[in-house]
Amino acid sequence: MKRPPAREAGALSSGAETTAPPGKRAGGHGFWIPIAGARRSGPQAARAPKGRGGAGAWRAVAGGVRSSPSRFGWLRRAPCAWHMGRLTEAAALGSGARAARWAGSPPTLLLLSPTSPGCAATMASSDEDGTNGGASEAGEDREAPGKRRRLGLLATAWLTFYNIAMTAGWLVLAIAMVRFYMEKGTHRGLYKSVQKTLKFFQTFALLEIVHCLIGIVPTSVLVTGVQVSSRIFMVWLITHSIKPIQNEESVVLFLVAWTVTEITRYSFYTFSLLDHLPYFIKWARYNFFIILYPVGVAGELLTIYAALPYVKKTGMFSIRLPNKYNVSFDYYYFLLITMASYIPCKKS
Repeated sequence: MKRPPAREAGALSSGAETTAPPGKRAGGHGFWIPIAGARRSGPQAARAPKGRGGAGAWRAVAGGVRSSPSRFGWLRRAPCAWHMGRLTEAAALGSGARAARWAGSPPTLLLLSPTSPGCAATMASSDEDGTNGGASEAGEDREAPGKRRRLGLLATAWLTFYNIAMTAGWLVLAIAMVRFYMEKGTHRGLYKSVQKTLKFFQTFALLEIVHCLIGIVPTSVLVTGVQVSSRIFMVWLITHSIKPIQNEESVVLFLVAWTVTEITRYSFYTFSLLDHLPYFIKWARYNFFIILYPVGVAGELLTIYAALPYVKKTGMFSIRLPNKYNVSFDYYYFLLITMASYIPCKKS
Protein backbone atom coordinates (compact mmCIF):
# COMPACT_ATOMS: atom_id res chain seq x y z
CA MET A 1 0.00 0.00 0.00
CA LYS A 2 1.28 3.45 -0.87
CA ARG A 3 1.80 5.91 1.92
CA PRO A 4 -0.89 8.59 1.89
CA PRO A 5 0.22 12.03 0.71
CA ALA A 6 0.78 14.94 3.04
CA ARG A 7 -2.31 16.97 3.88
CA GLU A 8 -2.99 20.07 5.92
CA ALA A 9 -4.11 19.62 9.49
CA GLY A 10 -7.09 21.88 8.90
CA ALA A 11 -8.71 21.13 12.26
CA LEU A 12 -5.79 22.71 14.07
CA SER A 13 -6.06 26.06 12.26
CA SER A 14 -2.32 26.43 11.85
CA GLY A 15 -1.84 25.88 8.15
CA ALA A 16 1.24 23.81 8.98
CA GLU A 17 1.69 20.89 6.65
CA THR A 18 2.13 17.57 8.41
CA THR A 19 3.33 14.41 6.74
CA ALA A 20 3.21 10.78 7.73
CA PRO A 21 6.47 9.61 9.31
CA PRO A 22 9.09 8.41 6.81
CA GLY A 23 9.15 4.66 6.46
CA LYS A 24 5.95 4.23 8.49
CA ARG A 25 2.94 2.79 6.73
CA ALA A 26 -0.49 1.80 7.96
CA GLY A 27 -1.07 -1.92 7.52
CA GLY A 28 -3.76 -3.28 5.17
CA HIS A 29 -6.20 -0.65 4.08
CA GLY A 30 -5.36 1.68 6.95
CA PHE A 31 -5.12 5.41 6.93
CA TRP A 32 -3.47 8.29 8.75
CA ILE A 33 -5.41 10.65 10.97
CA PRO A 34 -4.08 13.54 13.08
CA ILE A 35 -4.69 13.24 16.79
CA ALA A 36 -3.49 15.30 19.74
CA GLY A 37 -2.03 13.90 22.89
CA ALA A 38 0.31 11.04 21.86
CA ARG A 39 4.06 11.23 22.53
CA ARG A 40 6.79 9.40 20.75
CA SER A 41 8.71 7.09 23.05
CA GLY A 42 11.00 5.36 20.61
CA PRO A 43 11.61 4.61 16.95
CA GLN A 44 8.69 2.16 16.73
CA ALA A 45 7.13 2.32 20.20
CA ALA A 46 3.74 3.94 20.66
CA ARG A 47 1.51 4.69 23.55
CA ALA A 48 -2.07 5.89 23.99
CA PRO A 49 -2.57 9.64 24.51
CA LYS A 50 -2.49 10.89 28.09
CA GLY A 51 -5.52 13.10 28.37
CA ARG A 52 -6.25 15.64 25.68
CA GLY A 53 -3.05 17.67 25.90
CA GLY A 54 0.49 16.95 24.78
CA ALA A 55 2.24 16.78 21.48
CA GLY A 56 0.40 15.79 18.35
CA ALA A 57 0.81 12.52 16.51
CA TRP A 58 -0.48 10.53 13.60
CA ARG A 59 -2.64 7.53 14.32
CA ALA A 60 -3.04 4.75 11.77
CA VAL A 61 -6.33 2.88 11.71
CA ALA A 62 -6.72 -0.30 9.70
CA GLY A 63 -9.65 -1.24 7.48
CA GLY A 64 -11.16 2.18 6.77
CA VAL A 65 -13.13 3.44 3.79
CA ARG A 66 -11.94 6.81 2.67
CA SER A 67 -14.25 9.75 3.17
CA SER A 68 -14.17 13.18 1.59
CA PRO A 69 -11.72 15.79 2.93
CA SER A 70 -13.07 17.49 6.01
CA ARG A 71 -12.06 20.19 8.43
CA PHE A 72 -9.63 17.70 9.99
CA GLY A 73 -7.55 17.54 6.82
CA TRP A 74 -8.42 14.16 5.35
CA LEU A 75 -9.88 11.07 6.97
CA ARG A 76 -11.06 7.63 6.13
CA ARG A 77 -14.10 6.15 7.79
CA ALA A 78 -12.96 3.64 10.36
CA PRO A 79 -14.66 0.37 11.36
CA CYS A 80 -14.82 1.50 15.00
CA ALA A 81 -17.20 4.28 15.94
CA TRP A 82 -16.10 4.60 19.53
CA HIS A 83 -12.36 4.84 18.90
CA MET A 84 -12.72 7.14 15.92
CA GLY A 85 -15.13 9.37 17.79
CA ARG A 86 -12.52 9.84 20.50
CA LEU A 87 -9.75 10.46 17.94
CA THR A 88 -11.60 13.13 16.01
CA GLU A 89 -12.73 14.86 19.20
CA ALA A 90 -9.17 15.02 20.41
CA ALA A 91 -8.08 16.41 17.07
CA ALA A 92 -10.73 19.11 17.33
CA LEU A 93 -9.34 20.21 20.69
CA GLY A 94 -5.84 20.74 19.32
CA SER A 95 -4.37 24.23 19.00
CA GLY A 96 -2.22 25.97 16.44
CA ALA A 97 0.79 25.60 18.72
CA ARG A 98 0.38 21.84 18.77
CA ALA A 99 0.10 21.81 14.99
CA ALA A 100 3.41 23.69 14.76
CA ARG A 101 5.01 21.10 17.03
CA TRP A 102 3.67 18.37 14.75
CA ALA A 103 5.39 19.96 11.81
CA GLY A 104 8.65 20.17 13.73
CA SER A 105 8.83 16.67 15.23
CA PRO A 106 8.27 13.22 13.74
CA PRO A 107 4.85 11.90 14.72
CA THR A 108 4.14 8.59 16.42
CA LEU A 109 2.40 5.65 14.74
CA LEU A 110 -0.41 3.97 16.66
CA LEU A 111 -2.24 1.03 15.13
CA LEU A 112 -5.85 0.27 16.06
CA SER A 113 -7.17 -3.18 15.36
CA PRO A 114 -10.57 -3.42 13.63
CA THR A 115 -11.47 -6.07 16.20
CA SER A 116 -11.24 -3.62 19.10
CA PRO A 117 -14.26 -3.45 21.43
CA GLY A 118 -17.05 -1.29 20.09
CA CYS A 119 -16.09 -1.63 16.41
CA ALA A 120 -19.60 -2.31 15.24
CA ALA A 121 -20.84 0.99 13.86
CA THR A 122 -19.68 3.69 11.50
CA MET A 123 -17.43 6.49 12.66
CA ALA A 124 -18.96 9.13 14.92
CA SER A 125 -18.26 12.24 12.85
CA SER A 126 -17.16 15.05 15.14
CA ASP A 127 -16.42 17.17 12.08
CA GLU A 128 -20.16 17.85 11.79
CA ASP A 129 -20.54 19.48 15.21
CA GLY A 130 -18.75 22.26 17.09
CA THR A 131 -15.19 22.33 18.31
CA ASN A 132 -16.23 21.70 21.92
CA GLY A 133 -18.26 18.58 21.15
CA GLY A 134 -15.61 16.39 22.75
CA ALA A 135 -16.10 17.88 26.20
CA SER A 136 -19.87 17.28 26.21
CA GLU A 137 -19.51 13.71 24.97
CA ALA A 138 -16.87 13.05 27.60
CA GLY A 139 -19.39 14.07 30.26
CA GLU A 140 -21.99 11.76 28.71
CA ASP A 141 -19.48 8.92 28.68
CA ARG A 142 -18.86 9.42 32.38
CA GLU A 143 -22.59 9.33 33.12
CA ALA A 144 -23.49 6.43 30.80
CA PRO A 145 -21.83 3.59 32.78
CA GLY A 146 -23.73 4.62 35.92
CA LYS A 147 -27.01 4.70 34.03
CA ARG A 148 -26.30 1.32 32.47
CA ARG A 149 -25.44 -0.15 35.86
CA ARG A 150 -28.64 1.20 37.38
CA LEU A 151 -30.69 -0.12 34.47
CA GLY A 152 -28.95 -3.48 34.74
CA LEU A 153 -29.64 -3.73 38.45
CA LEU A 154 -33.29 -2.78 38.04
CA ALA A 155 -33.78 -5.21 35.17
CA THR A 156 -32.09 -8.03 37.08
CA ALA A 157 -34.15 -7.32 40.21
CA TRP A 158 -37.39 -7.28 38.23
CA LEU A 159 -36.58 -10.44 36.26
CA THR A 160 -35.60 -12.24 39.47
CA PHE A 161 -38.91 -11.26 41.08
CA TYR A 162 -40.86 -12.22 37.96
CA ASN A 163 -39.25 -15.65 37.66
CA ILE A 164 -39.64 -16.40 41.38
CA ALA A 165 -43.33 -15.44 41.18
CA MET A 166 -43.92 -17.60 38.11
CA THR A 167 -42.07 -20.56 39.63
CA ALA A 168 -44.19 -20.26 42.77
CA GLY A 169 -47.40 -19.94 40.74
CA TRP A 170 -46.80 -23.06 38.71
CA LEU A 171 -45.73 -24.93 41.86
CA VAL A 172 -49.08 -24.00 43.45
CA LEU A 173 -50.82 -25.29 40.33
CA ALA A 174 -48.88 -28.57 40.46
CA ILE A 175 -49.69 -29.11 44.15
CA ALA A 176 -53.38 -28.38 43.52
CA MET A 177 -53.48 -30.93 40.69
CA VAL A 178 -51.82 -33.62 42.79
CA ARG A 179 -54.11 -32.97 45.77
CA PHE A 180 -57.23 -33.06 43.58
CA TYR A 181 -56.30 -36.39 42.02
CA MET A 182 -55.38 -37.91 45.39
CA GLU A 183 -58.71 -36.82 46.90
CA LYS A 184 -61.01 -37.55 43.95
CA GLY A 185 -59.16 -40.35 42.22
CA THR A 186 -60.24 -39.05 38.80
CA HIS A 187 -59.31 -36.35 36.32
CA ARG A 188 -62.92 -35.21 35.91
CA GLY A 189 -63.32 -31.76 37.38
CA LEU A 190 -59.55 -31.23 37.55
CA TYR A 191 -59.50 -28.36 35.07
CA LYS A 192 -62.36 -26.59 36.83
CA SER A 193 -60.56 -26.76 40.17
CA VAL A 194 -57.30 -25.21 38.86
CA GLN A 195 -58.58 -22.96 36.07
CA LYS A 196 -58.29 -19.67 38.00
CA THR A 197 -54.64 -20.26 38.88
CA LEU A 198 -53.89 -21.46 35.36
CA LYS A 199 -55.54 -18.47 33.69
CA PHE A 200 -53.84 -15.95 35.94
CA PHE A 201 -50.26 -17.17 35.60
CA GLN A 202 -50.52 -18.11 31.92
CA THR A 203 -51.94 -14.67 31.09
CA PHE A 204 -49.27 -13.05 33.29
CA ALA A 205 -46.71 -14.57 30.91
CA LEU A 206 -47.65 -11.86 28.37
CA LEU A 207 -45.05 -9.76 30.20
CA GLU A 208 -42.39 -11.89 28.52
CA ILE A 209 -43.27 -10.22 25.22
CA VAL A 210 -42.85 -6.84 26.91
CA HIS A 211 -39.45 -7.93 28.25
CA CYS A 212 -38.32 -8.66 24.69
CA LEU A 213 -39.76 -5.42 23.34
CA ILE A 214 -37.91 -3.22 25.84
CA GLY A 215 -34.71 -5.24 25.46
CA ILE A 216 -34.12 -6.57 28.97
CA VAL A 217 -34.34 -10.13 27.61
CA PRO A 218 -32.29 -10.85 24.44
CA THR A 219 -34.91 -13.04 22.77
CA SER A 220 -36.82 -12.64 19.52
CA VAL A 221 -40.12 -10.83 20.02
CA LEU A 222 -41.67 -12.91 17.24
CA VAL A 223 -40.65 -16.28 18.71
CA THR A 224 -41.72 -15.32 22.23
CA GLY A 225 -44.99 -13.87 20.93
CA VAL A 226 -45.87 -17.08 19.07
CA GLN A 227 -45.08 -19.27 22.08
CA VAL A 228 -47.03 -17.18 24.59
CA SER A 229 -50.00 -16.51 22.29
CA SER A 230 -50.39 -20.24 21.54
CA ARG A 231 -50.75 -20.90 25.28
CA ILE A 232 -53.22 -18.01 25.66
CA PHE A 233 -55.19 -19.42 22.73
CA MET A 234 -55.42 -22.87 24.34
CA VAL A 235 -56.44 -21.48 27.73
CA TRP A 236 -59.00 -18.83 26.71
CA LEU A 237 -60.29 -19.74 23.25
CA ILE A 238 -60.39 -23.53 23.66
CA THR A 239 -60.68 -24.90 27.19
CA HIS A 240 -62.31 -21.83 28.76
CA SER A 241 -64.77 -21.23 25.91
CA ILE A 242 -65.69 -24.84 25.13
CA LYS A 243 -66.77 -26.30 28.44
CA PRO A 244 -67.71 -29.83 27.21
CA ILE A 245 -64.03 -30.60 26.53
CA GLN A 246 -62.74 -29.59 29.98
CA ASN A 247 -62.99 -33.18 31.25
CA GLU A 248 -61.08 -34.71 28.34
CA GLU A 249 -57.96 -36.74 29.16
CA SER A 250 -56.05 -34.64 26.61
CA VAL A 251 -56.54 -31.57 28.82
CA VAL A 252 -54.71 -33.35 31.64
CA LEU A 253 -51.90 -34.22 29.21
CA PHE A 254 -51.06 -30.62 28.29
CA LEU A 255 -51.69 -29.38 31.85
CA VAL A 256 -49.10 -31.78 33.26
CA ALA A 257 -46.63 -31.04 30.45
CA TRP A 258 -47.02 -27.28 30.85
CA THR A 259 -46.73 -27.39 34.63
CA VAL A 260 -43.51 -29.41 34.76
CA THR A 261 -42.03 -27.42 31.86
CA GLU A 262 -42.75 -24.04 33.45
CA ILE A 263 -41.53 -25.01 36.93
CA THR A 264 -38.28 -26.19 35.37
CA ARG A 265 -37.92 -23.19 33.05
CA TYR A 266 -38.65 -20.45 35.58
CA SER A 267 -36.53 -22.03 38.31
CA PHE A 268 -33.68 -22.31 35.78
CA TYR A 269 -33.97 -18.58 35.02
CA THR A 270 -34.21 -17.70 38.71
CA PHE A 271 -31.10 -19.60 39.75
CA SER A 272 -29.22 -18.31 36.70
CA LEU A 273 -30.00 -14.71 37.69
CA LEU A 274 -28.89 -15.46 41.25
CA ASP A 275 -25.65 -16.94 39.86
CA HIS A 276 -26.22 -20.23 41.66
CA LEU A 277 -27.53 -22.85 39.23
CA PRO A 278 -27.89 -26.38 40.66
CA TYR A 279 -26.85 -29.18 38.34
CA PHE A 280 -30.21 -30.95 38.51
CA ILE A 281 -32.11 -27.82 37.39
CA LYS A 282 -29.74 -27.39 34.47
CA TRP A 283 -30.01 -31.06 33.55
CA ALA A 284 -33.81 -30.98 33.79
CA ARG A 285 -34.01 -27.85 31.67
CA TYR A 286 -32.20 -29.50 28.76
CA ASN A 287 -33.56 -33.03 29.07
CA PHE A 288 -37.17 -32.96 30.28
CA PHE A 289 -38.37 -31.43 27.02
CA ILE A 290 -37.56 -34.69 25.21
CA ILE A 291 -40.66 -36.19 26.87
CA LEU A 292 -42.65 -33.09 27.79
CA TYR A 293 -42.69 -31.49 24.34
CA PRO A 294 -44.39 -34.38 22.48
CA VAL A 295 -46.76 -34.95 25.43
CA GLY A 296 -47.77 -31.29 25.46
CA VAL A 297 -48.23 -31.11 21.67
CA ALA A 298 -50.28 -34.32 21.69
CA GLY A 299 -52.48 -32.98 24.48
CA GLU A 300 -53.09 -29.68 22.68
CA LEU A 301 -53.87 -31.33 19.34
CA LEU A 302 -56.24 -33.87 20.88
CA THR A 303 -58.02 -31.12 22.81
CA ILE A 304 -58.54 -29.04 19.66
CA TYR A 305 -59.71 -32.14 17.82
CA ALA A 306 -62.22 -32.86 20.58
CA ALA A 307 -63.54 -29.30 20.25
CA LEU A 308 -64.21 -29.51 16.50
CA PRO A 309 -67.67 -31.16 16.62
CA TYR A 310 -68.93 -28.63 19.18
CA VAL A 311 -67.56 -25.68 17.20
CA LYS A 312 -69.08 -26.94 13.95
CA LYS A 313 -72.45 -27.54 15.57
CA THR A 314 -72.73 -24.21 17.37
CA GLY A 315 -70.85 -22.01 14.89
CA MET A 316 -69.14 -20.24 17.80
CA PHE A 317 -66.80 -17.35 17.00
CA SER A 318 -67.82 -17.61 13.33
CA ILE A 319 -69.08 -14.76 11.15
CA ARG A 320 -71.55 -15.67 8.42
CA LEU A 321 -72.56 -13.81 5.30
CA PRO A 322 -74.41 -11.66 4.62
CA ASN A 323 -73.46 -8.97 7.12
CA LYS A 324 -72.89 -5.23 6.97
CA TYR A 325 -69.10 -5.68 6.92
CA ASN A 326 -69.24 -8.23 4.06
CA VAL A 327 -66.69 -10.38 5.89
CA SER A 328 -66.88 -14.06 6.81
CA PHE A 329 -64.90 -16.14 9.27
CA ASP A 330 -65.30 -19.79 10.15
CA TYR A 331 -63.78 -20.79 13.49
CA TYR A 332 -64.06 -24.47 12.60
CA TYR A 333 -61.72 -24.14 9.62
CA PHE A 334 -59.50 -21.83 11.62
CA LEU A 335 -59.00 -24.66 14.15
CA LEU A 336 -58.19 -27.08 11.32
CA ILE A 337 -55.53 -24.67 10.04
CA THR A 338 -54.20 -24.28 13.58
CA MET A 339 -53.83 -28.06 13.91
CA ALA A 340 -52.02 -28.21 10.57
CA SER A 341 -49.58 -25.52 11.78
CA TYR A 342 -48.35 -27.96 14.46
CA ILE A 343 -46.81 -30.12 11.72
CA PRO A 344 -43.08 -29.26 11.66
CA CYS A 345 -41.84 -27.90 8.36
CA LYS A 346 -38.65 -29.48 7.03
CA LYS A 347 -36.09 -26.90 5.93
CA SER A 348 -34.60 -27.55 2.54
